[in-house]
Amino acid sequence: MAEKSFEQALEELETLVKELENGEIELSNAVKKYNKGMELSKHCHDLLKDAEGVIVKMMKDDELVDFNK
Repeated sequence: MAEKSFEQALEELETLVKELENGEIELSNAVKKYNKGMELSKHCHDLLKDAEGVIVKMMKDDELVDFNK
C-alpha cells in the first residue's frame, strides 16, 4: 500500500465508506471492504504522521528546530 499517495488512499477510503453506508452489499463483502478501509485508514494516518514529523522540524541557522519544545 506504500505506493498509494495520501490523496489516492483517501479517495478510495471515501468510496468504500459510501458503499458500506449504502447497505446494499452482502455481509461477507462488507467485511472485506471494512478491512480494506481499515488498512487505508492506517496508511493515511501513517502518511500524516510522517508529514507532521517533517513539518514540525524547520531549518533555522543551518540547524533543525523542533517547534514542539
